[in-house]
Amino acid sequence: MTASRLTGRGTVWCAAALAMLVFARFPAVAHGETPPTCMTLLTTETVKKTVGLAMEDMGHEVRGEGETECAWMARGGPGGFSSLAVQFYDLRAIADSPNAPQLAGFFDAVVSSAEAVATGKHEALSGIGQRAAFVPTDPQMLVVVQRSDGVARIVANNLTKDQVTAVARAVAAP
Repeated sequence: MTASRLTGRGTVWCAAALAMLVFARFPAVAHGETPPTCMTLLTTETVKKTVGLAMEDMGHEVRGEGETECAWMARGGPGGFSSLAVQFYDLRAIADSPNAPQLAGFFDAVVSSAEAVATGKHEALSGIGQRAAFVPTDPQMLVVVQRSDGVARIVANNLTKDQVTAVARAVAAP
């Protein structure tokens, strides 16, 4: 066998090994699908329906590979200024997390970090996503939702627990 044939085979094996590493590192997404973002999980229309306020879309930001943040705000409503922010971490962002690279561990880490500054322990919210937790922080409210494709962190100011829970249900919906 000639050196060029061996080199060719070695190249094929190296390419196959590299592909296996890439696919093992980044969770698979069905052909033609893109991972969800906060923009696909929660639209301004859905926010209006779930919160009951005409909240203004303050834009979205791609904060890193697999991490997005969306924000809404209402001024002069019944309670004055209200805001809502949703951060979504898809499986790529979770896999890159140095502290909790697994879905369940990442959810627990987000809840625990909020509890560190909370006014009380978290409360499990049944029937929302794979699991969800309400964390009573002050002056904000926080709900964390674990879906099969990532974790959402919902932060609200001047909204009720029922309103924030309704947002969590909307984010958890497929």
